[in-house]
Formats: sequence, structure tokens, C-alpha cells
Amino acid sequence: MTAQKFITNPGPDTIPRTADVLVIGGGPAGTAALWAVERLAPGTRTVLIEKSDRLGAGSTLASLENYRSCWPALCLARQMQRSIDVFHQADEYLGEGASLSIALKQRGYLFCAFNEAQAAVYQADVRRLHGIGLTHIEYLDADEVAYRFGWVGRNVIAAKYDPVAGWLDSNALIYRYAQSAPSARILLGIPEVLIQTSGGRVKGVRTPNGDIAAPVVVIAAGAGSGLVARSAGVKLPVVLRPRQSFTTIWRHDPFPEDSPMIIGAPPYPHVRPEAQTGAIFGWEYNWHNKYAAPEHGTNDHRDAIIDPVYPVETLKDSRFPSVTLALLARQFQHRNNEGFSDPRYLRGISHNIGYYVYRDASVAYRTTAEGDHQAYDSERAIIDAWPGIEGLFVSTAHVGHGIMSSPAAGEILACKILGQPLSDPSFAAFGLDVPWVEYDEGVL
Repeated sequence: MTAQKFITNPGPDTIPRTADVLVIGGGPAGTAALWAVERLAPGTRTVLIEKSDRLGAGSTLASLENYRSCWPALCLARQMQRSIDVFHQADEYLGEGASLSIALKQRGYLFCAFNEAQAAVYQADVRRLHGIGLTHIEYLDADEVAYRFGWVGRNVIAAKYDPVAGWLDSNALIYRYAQSAPSARILLGIPEVLIQTSGGRVKGVRTPNGDIAAPVVVIAAGAGSGLVARSAGVKLPVVLRPRQSFTTIWRHDPFPEDSPMIIGAPPYPHVRPEAQTGAIFGWEYNWHNKYAAPEHGTNDHRDAIIDPVYPVETLKDSRFPSVTLALLARQFQHRNNEGFSDPRYLRGISHNIGYYVYRDASVAYRTTAEGDHQAYDSERAIIDAWPGIEGLFVSTAHVGHGIMSSPAAGEILACKILGQPLSDPSFAAFGLDVPWVEYDEGVL
């Protein structure tokens, strides 16, 4: 009899007792790991444990579900290039019907410049991107912006355009990963997982539903990764930042349904069409810890927390939608009651929040000529074996691009688990022991 693939709250008779690889976390990182291990080593017995009763129930719910190719750091550019290849050939990699299921919309990203200084930055960006092989990225002058995207208005004097970028259905993608791993079993509704170790190596996990023995355990639990890691005596070098988005049921004329993702000037509010008549907005603003209880801790700059606060909705800033719209209206010079200043945007919105997980200062820093360490906000995930505990692996700190990078992230992790060489030498930069790479910093 074929084993049941999805099991919710398994009992003693249905929980698997052993696995070759056990993954903790049912988001894009965890499910992509199942898919990638199966591709590299068909028949590997994988088990995924998720605390929710469904996959993709964490920060994925607050995602804008976007992907882009224009990354200035070589490792990130190559990671995204590989991931986009998988998205564009979804039927080949994720099974027949996957392309239709993930509903990919290749609409592009338009980074807007409103003055000469911003335009000069984008010109330099495009030169850098062309230098690492991303020759499809375009610099558009005012005439070209007006010709292609005239509806954005005369205030946009130049732009950087990524025509490969777009968005997709992240929930469908996650379930396609799971379905594309025929040897996997997925356990849902498991509230707690404790990693068991002995003699410097992993032995498996303990759950309220029973123990599972496994020589390889992967921590891919998003914001909960740090808590899971502590059960193995490990302190993950990560911090959490709440990030918000909101979806509207209305979109102003002439903001078209086939518009690219529009990114404003610093501090980079951004928006894209959603569904037929709505839009989805985001902005990675500087969050501060005034809403979090002291026991959750903060980093040195008090702009991040160490442990997640649940429910994360308590950290929502009710001003976020109106401030985001005001920023866009100011940059695009929309007057009251027009464009992004139209009050209809604030009717019936869905306000979402989730955590972005970042490397902390101990694994993201530059070294000065004097030998000092200068911390910075890295865009690189940590995808690596954990030193000192054989069989323990982590896939975390995916910042806000866990969905768009998931195919390549899964493959990097699978190579490390299976002892195979990385498909691209630049992927070594996702290791714990690489504190800095050139051009690795916030690009929004």
C-alpha cells in the first residue's frame, strides 16, 4: 500500500518512525528542499514537519509573490537566474500542468527615477548588471519611459527596467514542490519539534506525536528557525524584522492590469496590479521594536527582534497603508483624490504582516583596513551544514526573497546534504563562513 503523502496530526500508527532526510518547515525553503533532494537522489525517504495544518502558512502569506533578475551581487544574480529558469520551465521541473498552476506573469519591474541623481544611480546600476552578464536589464530615458509606460506620468524622468521579472502563485508553487517529491511524506499540525543529538551528530527529532529517527535534519522554519535550533543547543545567527503589505480591491485609472511592478524612489514604496481591479503594495520601512515585549530581545540598532512575537498581527502598524500611498502620491505628484491619493484605495484593504529573517552582525560584516568589523544588512541566505553537529543543516535568512530564490536554494541545500559539488562556484557565498561579498546589501 502506498504511504499517505499528507498526514495531519499523525497518530502513533501513522507517523513515520524513520527518514533519510527530515525537514522542519513547510514554506518555500522546506518544500523546495524536498523537491531538490528527490531530483538529485530519487527515492530518498524525506519527511517534512510543519506546525500549521497547511503548507506556506508563515510569512509567505504576506509576500508580494514577486521575482526579479536584477541583483548586483553575483551569487544572488546566479541564484535568481537559476530559479527563474525553473519557473519558466515549470512543467519540465515540477510536473505537467505546473506552468498553468503557478500562474506566472512576466510583467517586469520598473524602478522609477524622479531626478537626475536617481537617474545617474540607475545608469550605474545597469552598467554593473551588464558587467555580470545581465544584459537584458535596460536603462530607459524619459522619452522611452513615456513611450512604453506613459501612464506613470511625466514626473518619471528615467527608469531601470527588468523585463524578465514578474510574479506567480506562491501557494501553488509550494504545493508543486511537495507533489514533485514522490518519496516525501508531509506531516501537518505538529506544534513542536525538538532536535535530538548525541555524540556530536543528529539522531532525529522528538514531537508530541512521536519520535522520528533521521541522520539528516534540516532547519527551514522561517522565523521559527531560531527556536527550533535551540533544542539542539544551537544559536542561529539571525534576526527578524516584521514586514508588511496590503492588498486593495481598487486600482486607479490608468494603472493597467498588465503593468510591471512599479518601484518608487527611496525609501522605495512599490506596487503591482493584483487580481483584476486591485493592487498590492509593499515598503521595507525602518521598523522599530516599540511594540514588542522586552523578553523577545532586540539587536544593537533596535530595528529587529531575536524571537518571533505571535500572533505577528500584534506588530502591525495601522498607519502603514496610508503612509505607503502618501509616499507614492508624493513621488508621482498625484494631487488629492487622484492616483495614489484617491481615498478609494483605503476601502476594504487586506493588511498583511510577516517576518523577514536576516543574517545577524556575526555573519554579515565588512572588515576595515584597521581590522574592525562593520555590520551591514545582507541579502544572502544561510544555506549550509551547521559546524560541530554532523547531519544538521540550515536554510534560513532568505530575507524577503524566499519564494523567488527557492528553486536554487533547494538545490544548493540538496548538494550540501548529498555531498555533491555546487552547480555554481558563487553559491559558496551562502555559507556561514562568508561574512561579506561585493554588492551584497539592500537593493530596495
